[in-house]
Amino acid sequence: MVVIRLFLVFLKVGLFTIGSGYSMLVLAQRYVVDTYHWLTLQEFTDLVAISEITPGPIMINLATFVGTKVAGFIGAIFATLGLIIIPFFTLYVISLNYAQFKNYPLMQGILKVIRPMAIGFITVAIMKLFKTSITDLRSAVIAIGVILLTYGFKVNPIYTVLGGIVLGVVMR
Repeated sequence: MVVIRLFLVFLKVGLFTIGSGYSMLVLAQRYVVDTYHWLTLQEFTDLVAISEITPGPIMINLATFVGTKVAGFIGAIFATLGLIIIPFFTLYVISLNYAQFKNYPLMQGILKVIRPMAIGFITVAIMKLFKTSITDLRSAVIAIGVILLTYGFKVNPIYTVLGGIVLGVVMR
């Protein structure tokens, strides 16, 4: 049954991904596009972009979008629950005990490894998205402009997103 498969796929994504929602994109893309062919790479990239600009965490948004496309409202519920159930309980247990364990050498050692792993996963996700998002000079200029505005000039990302929406309407 497809809703069970959605639940299990996003359960794996939530369980086996270290780092932010961006690092989850690598595993999600592998299942959603490569293994089960629920979306094309272009559709996946489009949904990532939409998930980025809609309110809420990117991966919860993406799971909801994928679930909806594959199996409607019930698919959205199963995909989203699959994604959040293990991280929710893991974070709950960690939050109860973090203060007493945060300075232990074992915990510090784990964090020293997890931080660069998360950056590695995020970089892979960016490289994959780059292939389908930067398709011409205009898209490259837009990406560089956003980097310069948000990182270089510290423009609030809200204004960058709003500017992008306006630019998209004007350039259509």
